[in-house]
Amino acid sequence: MIAGIDLGGTQVRVAVAAGDGRMIGTAKARTPELGGPAGMVAWARENAERLAAGARIEAVGIGVPGPSDPRSGVLVNPPNLVGWPPGVPLRAMLEEAFGAPVHLENDANLAALAEFKRGAGRGLHNLAYVTWSTGIGAGLILDGRLYSGAHGSAGEVGHMVLDPGGPECFCGQRGCTEAYASGNSIARGAGRPAREVFAAAQAGDPEAAAIVEHAARMVGLALLNLANLVDPEMIILGGGITESWSLVEGWLSEPLLSSPFVTPNRRPRIVRAELGADVGLVGAVEWAIENR
Repeated sequence: MIAGIDLGGTQVRVAVAAGDGRMIGTAKARTPELGGPAGMVAWARENAERLAAGARIEAVGIGVPGPSDPRSGVLVNPPNLVGWPPGVPLRAMLEEAFGAPVHLENDANLAALAEFKRGAGRGLHNLAYVTWSTGIGAGLILDGRLYSGAHGSAGEVGHMVLDPGGPECFCGQRGCTEAYASGNSIARGAGRPAREVFAAAQAGDPEAAAIVEHAARMVGLALLNLANLVDPEMIILGGGITESWSLVEGWLSEPLLSSPFVTPNRRPRIVRAELGADVGLVGAVEWAIENR
């Protein structure tokens, strides 16, 4: 059996799968209710063993929010894991609990791997997966392999600077994609949750529609820069905001479609992700299988 864990600031999910990646069962819990790293590790082991029903778990994959160091297996200081101290040696903790090798990666990277293996990117060799939700991140598949960079930080499209004189981002830079278009930034600017802004735009509210259009156009500029940087065959959009796909699709695509430099013969397709809420679990399982 293979175990996969998808760790987020709000929710953590665990899955057990057969050696071919076929899911056997899943469980979920609210991350803040588990009492920190040790509680999360104990919960994950208990539920994975329950789902495995006595079968041995041979490998574990886990997707974690950044910043993290996949090589050391340490969570550096993820801002959305409230109450977790910096420098959590999560891989070592999980390996001790499971008695099996653990393979840790950034959650956006594993979402990219999931869509490449089992979703919208099947059969391709070069793609980018962009998650647009509370924050904005990306994972890259280059020449058929997950690319995470020299320090595990490749794909930080949310902190690509679109305008150095723009609004301040929580990361300390100015004019980042996230400063214009993350769910948090949209909510802060509108004075209400991003989901309410998108619902109002869908209902025809012109002020909300203008906010959504501006955010989508800024993400579209980031996609243009991403296309110029890595030349993918496809850019796959996932995350909560893509539930409003009909609202944002056109504005996301416009910068690429109007670019005189990104000619039609090398223009990546922009599509919506296929795996939905399971993308993190699928990616974690596939990462464990790939590295066992």
